[in-house]
Amino acid sequence: MKKKVVIITGASSGIGLATAKLFAMKGYIVYGISRNVYKSSLFDSYACDVTDKEGMAQVLDEVYQKEGRIDILINNAGIGISGAIEYLTEQDFDKIFDVNVKGVILTSSLAIPYLRKTKGKIINTSSVASVVPIPYQACYSATKSAVESFSFALSQEVKSQGIRVTCVRPGDTKTGFTQNRVKTEVENDVYGKRITNSVKKMEKDETHGKSPLTVAKVMLKVAKRKNPPPVCTVGFLYKCASVLAKLLPHRLINFIVGKLY
Repeated sequence: MKKKVVIITGASSGIGLATAKLFAMKGYIVYGISRNVYKSSLFDSYACDVTDKEGMAQVLDEVYQKEGRIDILINNAGIGISGAIEYLTEQDFDKIFDVNVKGVILTSSLAIPYLRKTKGKIINTSSVASVVPIPYQACYSATKSAVESFSFALSQEVKSQGIRVTCVRPGDTKTGFTQNRVKTEVENDVYGKRITNSVKKMEKDETHGKSPLTVAKVMLKVAKRKNPPPVCTVGFLYKCASVLAKLLPHRLINFIVGKLY
């Protein structure tokens, strides 16, 4: 049997890189897509912005022409922006929604014709913040909620064609994402040190979080399953948090999150 071909966006660092390496070591043919080419002996890499429709279409076509198939698309590229909403610029809004949401929708739409031929899979990287929104991370939380809503709707559209769509929902993960987060903290009499303290708490949790390999292993399990679930949350504690977020009153959830952040 021919090896399955996997395309992973955001494959130059963090979860994307760990996933690309793991899939390659498990025998998959892997193509990574990131803003800059990542040189690796394990997988090939393309430099392309996930919001560039023509560029992404060309990458997918080149992979298909070379391999004759595309089996799995992993939409992992994403960015983070922290700070109070009133201090974020329109450019900040546009950037995070373009990369985190538009990039997922655009790449998925381009990949569907190829995945239809192989009855393939789309795996989207979500976040526990999609169900437990975090203060001063409102836009990031909103983008991940949007990714999950999109994924659920898309799964119904393509299910009859044999394509499966799953969201992998990590919690705090130790990656370069923490250092790369764009910060818009502004200290004043209105917020005091709330913004800084909240972001520091979040960053501390991330630096003590799970290894990106843990998330990559969940991605691999999803890829191997014939009929994967719509959502896979990474880690027992985050699975519990996701369930409680649905069962407990919103007022209580907001109270708990407010105490934490």
